[in-house]
Amino acid sequence: MASPEKPTPKPKTVMTAKKIKILVAVAYGNLFLGSCYSLMAPIYPAEAEKKQASATAYGLVFGVYQLAMFISAPIYGKIIIVLKPGFLMKTGMLVSGICVILFSFLDYAPPGVPFIALSILIRGIDALGASAFLTASYTTLGCELPDVIGRAMSIVETAFSVGLAIGPVIGGILYEVGGFSLPFLVVGALLLTGTVVNCFLFTDSEDIPPQSISVRKLLANIDFLIDILAISVCFALLGFNEATLEPHLRQFSLKPTVVGGIFLISGVVDAVSAPIWGIVSEKVPNAQVLTFIGGILFIVCFLIVGPVPFLHFPTSMTWIIVSQVLLGLGMAGQIISSLTHGMKHTVQRGFPDEVGTYGLISGLLFSSACLGAFIGPSIGGILIDYAGYKYATVAVVVAETIVTFICGLRLLVCLLRRVRTEPNVDQKSIDKA
Repeated sequence: MASPEKPTPKPKTVMTAKKIKILVAVAYGNLFLGSCYSLMAPIYPAEAEKKQASATAYGLVFGVYQLAMFISAPIYGKIIIVLKPGFLMKTGMLVSGICVILFSFLDYAPPGVPFIALSILIRGIDALGASAFLTASYTTLGCELPDVIGRAMSIVETAFSVGLAIGPVIGGILYEVGGFSLPFLVVGALLLTGTVVNCFLFTDSEDIPPQSISVRKLLANIDFLIDILAISVCFALLGFNEATLEPHLRQFSLKPTVVGGIFLISGVVDAVSAPIWGIVSEKVPNAQVLTFIGGILFIVCFLIVGPVPFLHFPTSMTWIIVSQVLLGLGMAGQIISSLTHGMKHTVQRGFPDEVGTYGLISGLLFSSACLGAFIGPSIGGILIDYAGYKYATVAVVVAETIVTFICGLRLLVCLLRRVRTEPNVDQKSIDKA
């Protein structure tokens, strides 16, 4: 009987000084970009209404940020081999910081169309900077830390989630202290500080090989398409929640700091649970299992937050708080599993393990996230104006149910294939012995 060959042990992961610097640089940027993203939620809708803007109008202000990212992320993914990740990270954060500071001066803009137009212009340019940083940062993680990509993604997601969590709180507190301008001045200054920090922490490698794959090749796979669909709808739900929860909470006559605290819940839960999702995503054979679980959590979240009209119980702070806990869990699960599975699975399919590959993967995944984050608040604002919050959440539940069903169906197909092939493999092993 032939003795079976012993599998070659995997080399132990060593966190070198370079890897630690990369993680710190990426996490720092994600922390303050996350706070910038969520900063507007508790203060901008009310301020926009003072400036005679409708929910549809300020929903577009939230959404244009993601629309600009959706357009620019694949472009950055293509040109990253020329401009290099470090340059995109530094200049991206610089542009974003300047724009956030400029946003603070909108308090002096004339009401109506001028206020909305200036808001859209500044947010759009801000998004171009943030898109450059985020695309480059995920590319760098894929290239430099492929052996711990799940944990690296979870650390970065935790940093971004902490930023999401503290953004509304900072916004609420500073809004009460100094009005509309102060929150944006403070966060903008922190982003500019991050540019200086990244100049010291991050240095580019000299030689980057030319890109050898195309977008069409990446998209010619059902699993990668599911990753894109899942992360797109995930961010659509997050954007919907960011733009519409504050108006829904007005019925309780809460202070801005309390509203900020409610937005804090999902960010804290996301930050706490992200490392666990990251570790599990590396251990399970197929990380899309976590995408499916995250989808179930999202569905329950938006069933109870309103609640939807066919659930006959009244709106209450208890259910809203529970929904935000489920939102944080679902957010961490779907984001980390989609990013981790997208990067690992693509390289396992035989694509080259290089900057060009990870640049395209990051650009496409991030672009799909931004498309969802644009659709969420934009459609959400329209639905709130014409249908009301409870009926708007029905549309959200239907969208997530479709994605979760597709993901579950794909997992079932993969399981059935494995069940059919495993007995054949076992029989061949017996015959060979």
